[in-house]
Amino acid sequence: MHTPRQAAASTEAPDEILRDLAVVLAQDQAVYLKLGPEGAVMSVKSGEKSFAFGEAIETRWRGMSPEKRAQAVHGWIRKAAKYCRNPRIRWEPA
Repeated sequence: MHTPRQAAASTEAPDEILRDLAVVLAQDQAVYLKLGPEGAVMSVKSGEKSFAFGEAIETRWRGMSPEKRAQAVHGWIRKAAKYCRNPRIRWEPA
């Protein structure tokens, strides 16, 4: 049985997540998301350019509840969308 709090979160969050994901996926870039038992990584790379955005959680990931993990990933998606709206490409020396 769902609580009112869970129902409210499930109806509001998907629209926000979808908007942010659309921004991340709209550009000519590669998006890598790995969620595993040992940790999680998200990175966004611009098409022909170098590294753009990335976040990782390793040792803390195992101790996080599923809700905290979901909140962390949602935060990454929001940060990646913010970055993609105003990218700052970091050039790496050749």
